[in-house]
Amino acid sequence: MSLLDTLSSSRLVPVLGTVYLVYLASQPPPARWVGLGCLVIIAPFAVGWLLGRFAGVGPWAE
Repeated sequence: MSLLDTLSSSRLVPVLGTVYLVYLASQPPPARWVGLGCLVIIAPFAVGWLLGRFAGVGPWAE
């Protein structure tokens, strides 16, 4: 199994994606605008995933 297969099957993908978008948002434009735009769309899903994963609330609760 390659590193890419391990990462794609990992539960860390949402966290790593959000971290990458925060990194993009910290860069000079136009990367900043891409990162901020994506964060505006992804942030509610990331919060929901975190609440489900760690607080047991919502559709991502296990």
